[in-house]
Amino acid sequence: MTDESDRPMTEEELALARRGEERIAAAVADVQAPQSLRESIERTRANAQRAPFWHRYRWVAAAAAGVAAAAVIAAVAIDRTDTAPPSLQEVYATAAAAPAQPAPARAGGDPPVLDARVGAIEFPDWRTAFAWEAVGSRETELDDRQVTTVVYRNPDGARLGYAIVGGAPIAETPPGATIRRAGNTYRVDEGGGRTTVSWTQQGHTCVIVAPTSVPRQTLVELAASRNPPARPS
Repeated sequence: MTDESDRPMTEEELALARRGEERIAAAVADVQAPQSLRESIERTRANAQRAPFWHRYRWVAAAAAGVAAAAVIAAVAIDRTDTAPPSLQEVYATAAAAPAQPAPARAGGDPPVLDARVGAIEFPDWRTAFAWEAVGSRETELDDRQVTTVVYRNPDGARLGYAIVGGAPIAETPPGATIRRAGNTYRVDEGGGRTTVSWTQQGHTCVIVAPTSVPRQTLVELAASRNPPARPS
């Protein structure tokens, strides 16, 4: 009885095997793949190179699909890290909390900004234009995501927290009514003595939390004041 593994491979099988080797090489070169996966692929590759010619290519053809699937799973896991929680309610609670650090320094500019940012978003200096002065800040880690909050106070003593979540936007749909300004969408909700404004800006989830004594129109104006107009789709 002939050993199936000793049968010469067809041209189609050879082509599949060669594509499999290319996939393995690409997976090894992918710097985003976890180190454990890359080391496993390297061992797979070395074992295949030591095997006889026909065995090697038949074996690679069978392994290629598994390697490709593992790489996809790893990529999905990495992507989920960027889009994982926290929930919006956790972010609202953080934005409403008392500051733990001093306010960022005023950095000037036109329009003026503070010496604090998340990604491409600089925290605004609202003192001159809106009479809201930065009085404190807070850095919070929620579910491995960094949330930066700056707390502002107006002349009446009301405070608001403006928080920006590091990483990709939170997929959860914000509660409340929809308000549009310059093509951008803001969700405004009231409850428990506070008003929340939620929006996505330059790839980040942003929220403002303030007492209901502050008009919602004022909060939307603050949110929209530094949000570039949306481009027509």
